[in-house]
Amino acid sequence: MESTTVKPFFVIADAGPDSHSSNETVVEKGVIPIIAARTNSAGNILKTEKGTHFRAQYIPRIYHKLLGKLYNIRTTVERKNSNDVVGYKRSKTPTRGKVWAKVYVSISNIASLLTALTAFKVGRHNLIRAPGAFRRLNI
Repeated sequence: MESTTVKPFFVIADAGPDSHSSNETVVEKGVIPIIAARTNSAGNILKTEKGTHFRAQYIPRIYHKLLGKLYNIRTTVERKNSNDVVGYKRSKTPTRGKVWAKVYVSISNIASLLTALTAFKVGRHNLIRAPGAFRRLNI
C-alpha cells in the first residue's frame, strides 16, 4: 500500500541508525539523511559547532552550514512527544515487523487523542497532554 502523504525532504535521526547502508537506503528513496554519525566514525566526517558529527558524502554541500539547525529539530520533536512516549510506552514498540509497529503506534495515537478529547470535554485543558490523567477516574 503506497502512502498518499507528501514525501519527506529530510530524515533526521540520532546516531543509533548511523551506518553507510542506512544512509544509502535513505538516499535511494530520494531523501536527505541528517543522521548523526558516531564520534568514532572514520571517513569524511563533518562536525557542527555543538560537536555533532555527520557523514559528509550523504549530505549535499548546500546544507553543510545548516546541519546544526536542522539537527535541532529532532530534539524539539522529541521534547514535544516525550509525554506520549512515557505515558503510552511507545518505547516498548514490538519489533516483529513494520505491520505490528504501525498497529502499535496507531493504537497509542488513538489513546493519546482520546485522552485529549476527554480532557477537553470535562473542561480540564491542562490535562490534554497528560497520558495518565484519566487512569483512575471516579464517576
